[in-house]
Amino acid sequence: MRIYKNIKNYFLNNDDGINDYGDRFYIRSIEEDRKRKNTPDIMFASPHKRDFFEIAILARNTTSIRIGEHSFGQMDKGLAIVSPFQTIHYEKKTYNNEESNDIGYVINFKASIFEHLSQSYEVQNQFPFFKIHTLPIYQLGEEDFDTIFPIAAEIYEEARSDRMHNLEVVQSLLQLFLYKIKRVTYNDEGIVALNRWDKITSKFEHTILSGGNEILSVSEYASKMNISPIYLTECVKKATGKSAQKVLIDYKTLQAKTLLSQEEMAIGDVAEALGFNEVANFNQFFKRTTGMTASQFRKKGKGAH
Repeated sequence: MRIYKNIKNYFLNNDDGINDYGDRFYIRSIEEDRKRKNTPDIMFASPHKRDFFEIAILARNTTSIRIGEHSFGQMDKGLAIVSPFQTIHYEKKTYNNEESNDIGYVINFKASIFEHLSQSYEVQNQFPFFKIHTLPIYQLGEEDFDTIFPIAAEIYEEARSDRMHNLEVVQSLLQLFLYKIKRVTYNDEGIVALNRWDKITSKFEHTILSGGNEILSVSEYASKMNISPIYLTECVKKATGKSAQKVLIDYKTLQAKTLLSQEEMAIGDVAEALGFNEVANFNQFFKRTTGMTASQFRKKGKGAH
């Protein structure tokens, strides 16, 4: 499956005066694309992945998009959030749709656009709505939408300008945009549940994220959610294609990466914070899930900076 890494060349981003800041950021206006009669290449109708984040705020959307096993189409005052390496494709009827009157902004960015969040896992840890398995689609209330939408419009105008410090302004506005979204999506309020198992899985992930560094067992999370472990496992499998235990391992790995990025923490302290009795057990877990030791990961992180 093809993986797109170049933000500027993805979809229909070309020759429109938008600054990509070294292939770290891109914002497009759906209305402006329509005015320029830009249409995406048919190859985007095939399932593909990107190695960057996408977040779309939509005053009106009629485009049919499929992300993973989920599809969504018509929505007003919506918010769609996609993390790196989620499978996505735009259904063929999207192309050359002269009847479309969609309104909104689509923002693509890499973690490196930020000074203090250089890795994708750091963004996911700071902004939990970028969940690593489920597809969050939110229906915003009028007040929340009216607060967030103008920020996206300001980001768009700033990214088209050559004014002094426009990168710094875009960075600041993007952080404000994400923090506002974090506020309105807290506890998954307003989520558009496509089916019962998506809703259960989203609640499962929120419960994991709400527990700090501590990762419990599948049975313990099921108890917190007042459902059986078997039902939780069935729902997670249907929504993500993975077992509930694998999802917990993924989150434990995410927590480990986050703590290891804090250079003041010794590896032994990281292991203890994650519930490992022995550093050797933690190293074995980390290497099994990432392909490298904790020390190698930390050294690689230093090299990235």
